[in-house]
Amino acid sequence: MEIREPVAEDAPELGRIHVRAWQEGYKDGLMPQTYLDGLDPEERAGMWAEALSRPPRPRTTRLVSVDESGRPCGFILTGPAEVDPTIGEVYALNVDPDVWGRGHGGALLARGVASLREAGFADAVLWVHRDNVRARRFYERHSWDPTGEEQQAEVLGIEVPEVRYRRSLVAAS
Repeated sequence: MEIREPVAEDAPELGRIHVRAWQEGYKDGLMPQTYLDGLDPEERAGMWAEALSRPPRPRTTRLVSVDESGRPCGFILTGPAEVDPTIGEVYALNVDPDVWGRGHGGALLARGVASLREAGFADAVLWVHRDNVRARRFYERHSWDPTGEEQQAEVLGIEVPEVRYRRSLVAAS
């Protein structure tokens, strides 16, 4: 497994991963099934192509995890928190369900946290679907703690109940 910055040629795979991760991760009522069924990998690939055509904003990171054949398996996006730019944020972390449990998510999260630390953030936050038990356990295993804050957020056209997680990026002495 390798972690690297994405390139334009990755856009179709990233669109596919984005859709597959959502369709598997948010099924069984976490998001409306009709919405999940309507997700289009080509549309998401277009979003990725557009995003990758622009340089990253200051203090942001875009990373992909690739398998031994060089095929992208997951991605993470990090940068300043939208509400408070003095805090880092994990904007998105998605891994192809075919490789869940093989370390791609943990490796991406570790590198994303390191990039936030290197960008000078002392703390980081992320938002996760309130009822996504699998994702919440994953973040808790990686030293993220729920803050008790909740919000209804519009995520790519759908309202999602989210809870906030936080972790320190300062090494314990």
